[in-house]
Formats: sequence, structure tokens, C-alpha cells
Amino acid sequence: MIKQAWRKLQGVEGGSPAGLAIFIVAAMSVATIIAIPMGVLPIALLGWFIFGLTALLRATVIEKAGNALIPKGASTPSVAQHSNIEAMVMRGKPREAADAYRAAIEADPAEMVACEKLGQLALRELKDYDLALWAYREAERRAAEPKRRVGYALLVAGILRDNVGDEGRTMVELRRIVERYPDAPNAAQLRQELNELKARRFEAT
Repeated sequence: MIKQAWRKLQGVEGGSPAGLAIFIVAAMSVATIIAIPMGVLPIALLGWFIFGLTALLRATVIEKAGNALIPKGASTPSVAQHSNIEAMVMRGKPREAADAYRAAIEADPAEMVACEKLGQLALRELKDYDLALWAYREAERRAAEPKRRVGYALLVAGILRDNVGDEGRTMVELRRIVERYPDAPNAAQLRQELNELKARRFEAT
């Protein structure tokens, strides 16, 4: 039993809380032994009392308060979860991966990475343009920075123009962008493109 306890003590890291506690107990034990013949035992007992009180506070109040301040994994996007979904794509299951990304997006209103990954997967692998549009619209809605919102909106317009080939919906999207983001760096180009689409449709009729 003593040997087992000694092996456990040997496995404790010196810089850890357990190692520090063992060091303090050993030092106070030596001090108590020295204090007995010197007649200052009450001082040693006071030290033991302070040590015990500190350990009790650490085990109850301090550690609980510290744990409350540590961010939980559920409050942030799970990198491991995204890795598992990417593994589905590598195994030739892009549709299952898309469903998993969508579930992650719907479960967490702050999820952004899954929006981008789903948009890329739907656009490049699945050729599911409606799903890609949904993913990038969700990303635009959730993004905090105006520049990123403009970027996602432009992706939506690009998909409607280049992949879907719907000039009418492209015009609606471009009009929405220039109205919602009038200070966008490329706002003038977007207005020009919108006017060209209008002129083309007018000529066609």
C-alpha cells in the first residue's frame, strides 16, 4: 500500500496543483516537527489551519467560479464536427455531408463556418444551386462585418447569373445589393451591370 502511494506521488507533476499541495504539506510537516521542541507548536497549528482553509476554498468557491468562466465547447463552432463532416465528403458522401452542415447551421444561429462550407460543397460538388443560395444567404444574414455581408450577397448574385442563368433573379439580387449596401466599393460597377441587364431585357421584349 505504501509502495502504491509512493508510485502515485512520483507521478505527480511538480508544477501542478497536486504537486504544489504535496510540497506545502511536506514543508509544513517538517516545520511542525521542528516547532515541537522549540515550543512554538501553536504557530505550526495555525499554519495547518490556514492551509486547510485555503484548500477548502479552492475546492469549493474558487474552482467552481473558474469553471463557470471557461467557455464550453457547445458555445463555439465545433472544429471536430466540421472535420467529421469533411470526412464524409472524402468518403464519397457529399449529400450526407450537406445534410450534416445544414443541421449544424440550423442548430446554431451563430454558425458561420458551416454556411461557407455548405455553400462551397453545394456549388462545386452537388451542383445544388438552390442549396448554395440558401447557405450564402444564411452567411450574409449572420455576418457581423458589412464587407463580409456584401461578399456573400455577391456570391448569391454570381450563382444566379453564372450557374442558374436567371437574369430576372440576378437583377432583383443586384438591385437589393445596391440598395442595401450603397457604400460598397464596387457599387458603381453593380449599378452598371444592373442597367445593362435591364437594357438587354428591354430590347428582348
